Amino acid sequence: MNRSFSLSGLLRVRAIQERQAAQELSRAVIDADQTRVRDRRLRAALGASDSDAVDTRSLAALAAARVAGRSMLAELQSLAALQQQVLREARTVHGDARREVRGLDRLAEAHALRVRAEELRVEQQELDEIASRGVEEDPA
Repeated sequence: MNRSFSLSGLLRVRAIQERQAAQELSRAVIDADQTRVRDRRLRAALGASDSDAVDTRSLAALAAARVAGRSMLAELQSLAALQQQVLREARTVHGDARREVRGLDRLAEAHALRVRAEELRVEQQELDEIASRGVEEDPA
């Protein structure tokens, strides 16, 4: 029986791919969290703005600021939706990579068990042979 696992190279490649997918998933989570924080801050800033307009110019400036704030909020919401899509895809890719690595790990473990069983079988045969020779040589 071949002592080395024939798929060990593929297992290493899959493990590298799984780590890369985990890093991409981590980055997607961080990006989504940062966008949520920016969204909350912008909403708080928009809600806390003073509406003390004393003349038409300040009223126009206040209206323009609110329009700009709503525009930024809409951009953040579309960015958040896009990041959620990226996050779902990253989770799927990482899950697939983990399944592939686990499958190959199971194969490697099964191979190691078969190799160990073969070694034990050969050792037992040698012990049996030694024991049978000892009985044949010592007729007492």
